[in-house]
Amino acid sequence: MGPTKSAVGAAADSTHAPVDKKQFDPEALEASTGKGWLFELLLSYPRRVICVLRSCFRVLHVPFCKWYIVLRYDDVREVLTHDREFPVAWSRKMRGLTNGKNFVLGMKRGAKYEKSYTQLATAFPLEDVAARVAKPAAELASKIVESTAAKADRELDAVEELITTVPARLCESYFGIEVKDPVLFAKWTLAISAYTFGPTPDKRIERLAEAAVGELSGAIRRSIAAAKAGSARGTPLHRLVTAQPGIDDDTIHAQLFGMVLGFIPTNVLAGGNMLETLLRRPDFLERTRTAALADDDELLWRCLREALRFRHINPGPWRACPNGYTLGADGPSPYRIAPGKNVLAIIQSAMFDSRRIERPNVFDPYRRDEDYMVFGVGQHWCLGAYIAKAQITQTFKPLLKREGLRAVRNRSVRTKRFNDLFPLHLIVGFDK
Repeated sequence: MGPTKSAVGAAADSTHAPVDKKQFDPEALEASTGKGWLFELLLSYPRRVICVLRSCFRVLHVPFCKWYIVLRYDDVREVLTHDREFPVAWSRKMRGLTNGKNFVLGMKRGAKYEKSYTQLATAFPLEDVAARVAKPAAELASKIVESTAAKADRELDAVEELITTVPARLCESYFGIEVKDPVLFAKWTLAISAYTFGPTPDKRIERLAEAAVGELSGAIRRSIAAAKAGSARGTPLHRLVTAQPGIDDDTIHAQLFGMVLGFIPTNVLAGGNMLETLLRRPDFLERTRTAALADDDELLWRCLREALRFRHINPGPWRACPNGYTLGADGPSPYRIAPGKNVLAIIQSAMFDSRRIERPNVFDPYRRDEDYMVFGVGQHWCLGAYIAKAQITQTFKPLLKREGLRAVRNRSVRTKRFNDLFPLHLIVGFDK
């Protein structure tokens, strides 16, 4: 069970000043889960473990459990494109977080989904990306890296000070939301994301999420009030407040809450995993750095996306299967998933399935777009994909241009993580 509806609803309706550290303790994210070296190995090197599973199983049904693990490209894509048969299972959590209002991440396809999607597409137009996302991200990232270059040791916590700070600041400058402390703001979203999208209950995560909801909701609701008074002009928040008649504060809150929840945790996860992969593989790093030095943003993004393929943001999304389903029903080997089960669609495995992916173990930034599932597939393809692409590319570019980029104080390039998933710290250094 997650936070109770009444508890989370009360937190989501909060408009008071931020709660004190006793209620949301950012240091709690630093605590080890104590799951041991084997669990860490599985998360640090998922491709190798998953490869063994995929060679042995098409679908792994965990005995005495409600879980099916789908491992091969065609089957993973089939699960994710059949959203009616495999709905997301966190709708109740989303409504609890946003005072009864749902967000597109938790909605089934239909009129409400289409209306909500249209609201967001209008508030976050594609034409914003170059001037309102890419440019400020580049400026902020350059300032952070240049500040590090001026220090005697030239060491930077690339996850906290760069990869986490830049998207959090964009929530202020672009989204129009109050952000007093970007790292703390981001940590609220990490705690909430761990609760919302995690498939298993965890009391520690529940408590952190409940406190974080009050903090984030308070900031959003204060920002809505300020926008109605005339601030945040030209932002998605201002567009939601002024350009869409009939939309109430609860709906605006839910839309912004969901966008922030999809933006920061996902980009921190992606950026942290990209950086760790590049630092572990000097050949990957050199090709990516060459693109950055050439100011070839498209090739740089392709290199970063390829690095993410080698360590995706998580093994893959989980879905419910309430009515049962037969994978490959028209093919030679149909596979039946029983009703009432949960399905884990392993995107990480699908992107290395040699049945569909050419030379899967080769770093190739020129792969076909359809070889990737880094932004998901089907109805829940990432709504903010173009924002994420611009922000991540511009955040990495000034760091990659520095000579001698390396991990320091950590020979094995092991990122400090929250809940064994979300990157928190990775110290890097460079020569000049």
